[in-house]
Amino acid sequence: MAWATRISDSGEFVHAAPWSVDSQGYENVSHGCVNVSTEAAKWFYDTLIPGDPVIIKNTVGPPPEVWDGYGEVQTSFKDYET
Repeated sequence: MAWATRISDSGEFVHAAPWSVDSQGYENVSHGCVNVSTEAAKWFYDTLIPGDPVIIKNTVGPPPEVWDGYGEVQTSFKDYET
């Protein structure tokens, strides 16, 4: 996948998915990765660094475990503060 940025140790990525741009945000068009436009994927790849928070909202399924990524950033802010 073009402009793929790993966001978990188990293989979840943010990557370009130009074939699904019209459905992104409206339909489940992925098998676990975050599909975005090519332009958005390039920006994400060029801008974020390991450890930057990635907040995925309005989706189904359990959140990744704390151990399945870059550590505390996969813990909610509320839980991290306590």
